[in-house]
Amino acid sequence: MKWLAAIVTVAAAMALAGSAPAAEEASLVGQPAPEISAQYWLNSQPLTLKALRGKVVVVEFWATWCGPCRQSIPHLVELSKKYTTVTFIGMTEEPKGKVEPFAKELEMSYAVAGGSPTSREYGVTGIPTAFIVGGDGNVVWQGHPMSGGFVPAIEAEIKKPPVKVAPEPKGPASIDEVAAALQKNQFGRAATLLARIKVPEGDAAARNRVDRMKKTLLAQAPLRLAAGEKSLAAKDYYKADEAFQDVVAIAPDSPQGEKAAAHLKELEGDESIKLAIGEGAQKAALDQYSEILKTEKTNKNTAALIKAYEDLAERFPDTKAAAAAQLRIKALAAKKTE
Repeated sequence: MKWLAAIVTVAAAMALAGSAPAAEEASLVGQPAPEISAQYWLNSQPLTLKALRGKVVVVEFWATWCGPCRQSIPHLVELSKKYTTVTFIGMTEEPKGKVEPFAKELEMSYAVAGGSPTSREYGVTGIPTAFIVGGDGNVVWQGHPMSGGFVPAIEAEIKKPPVKVAPEPKGPASIDEVAAALQKNQFGRAATLLARIKVPEGDAAARNRVDRMKKTLLAQAPLRLAAGEKSLAAKDYYKADEAFQDVVAIAPDSPQGEKAAAHLKELEGDESIKLAIGEGAQKAALDQYSEILKTEKTNKNTAALIKAYEDLAERFPDTKAAAAAQLRIKALAAKKTE
């Protein structure tokens, strides 16, 4: 009967671990990461891998009843605080009533997605299991988040050159859009929109208005350069980067544009500064998202709300708020067609 006792012991250990796979887990390494979905989110607005393209993402599957998951969660919390340019997402199938108190108990500060069927898309047969998704959207590593290869794989992916995500083709902009951007002192955005304006032949009034806007923007180039250098001296790197980006957008071939480009190159060469700029962009995007979300309670103009979210996503393309804005756009568009 020794063999029976051995089987019982092994089965009990596997049940307690909560991570006994029913079959060999297929590798997704080198393949496009399946899109994620969830019924509810904690610590984050809803996220999608499509909106996070260009960023490194950790998608980890877990459950409240899983002992090894409870052990790995503090490790993931620590890593999410250390590698702030990486988006950590904990996926679970369980309901909010069970997950929310558990997440508070373990101080899970990264994004938690619940009521999710995504584990089936990833072929997960045991938990905890983590997948590292590179900026190109492909899985670069999968395995147990407490294994020795997990952190080196994250660090290796962070060190890779940024993946350039091709922007979706933009149609012509309107003069009113440029005017709105100027009113908000979004000079770089105004310059980008102005370049997309197509003035009808023979429309002298529109041509004059566009010319006046160009002069207004050119006058801002030295002012924005000075503002950027002042912020740089104060080590406010996000504002410095924003100002230098404005100058390059306004007058790329001018002395001011060349000087701003040189500053941007210096900022790009310092990893700690790049991290500070990224954090500043995340905060600015979240602030703008929160403001738009507040207006949804009183503003019944669905088209205007969609436009506001589109502007946010265009201005802050690589942020969590942009990902959330894309989801609000879909929800509002669906509501509009009802």
